[in-house]
Amino acid sequence: MERSHLYLPTLSYATMGHVYAPYNGSSSPATTLPLSSSSKPEQIEELVSQQLHHLKMHYADEEQRYVDQMLLENPIVVERRAPPPLKSEIVVDQGSNSGSGSGSDRSDVKEAKDAQRQRAESCRKSRYNNKIKKAKLRFRHKFVSGQLKKSAVMLDTMRDVIAQAERQLLDRGFPASALERMRTTFGLEMEH
Repeated sequence: MERSHLYLPTLSYATMGHVYAPYNGSSSPATTLPLSSSSKPEQIEELVSQQLHHLKMHYADEEQRYVDQMLLENPIVVERRAPPPLKSEIVVDQGSNSGSGSGSDRSDVKEAKDAQRQRAESCRKSRYNNKIKKAKLRFRHKFVSGQLKKSAVMLDTMRDVIAQAERQLLDRGFPASALERMRTTFGLEMEH
């Protein structure tokens, strides 16, 4: 038997983890339907939909792990907008009110300061949550961009392998019309 001299790069699905486990003989929810030569199209569609669901879940898990890791590596810091008032300013404000005011004025001032402090705390939490949301979006975008780059490289590699295989077939005398028929059958659009 003649050995082919196709250059086959290492196509690793190791990063996909358990997604391809059903093909290794393990029992998985995705293989509950038996796959035989007489499988009905509904069973095949069900298997495909289950496998797609597993892939989507795995992708979402990977994305969430990446975002969480990036948030741990790049903590969000929210600075105060204005420095907190000095204790001497607070004492001076209370001292000026204490000489001429009644007890209800003091409680009004205290309630106003409490309300202001609560508003400031609420604004700080809101700013913090908004920064976290922006950071998560930025990290998700970075993850998806990286995945797209990997997919594009994989696609280019597969195109190169297919083109190389076609060249070898043509060199061995395989009819070009048969190659064209295979391309149309499998929906391959190759540049010549």
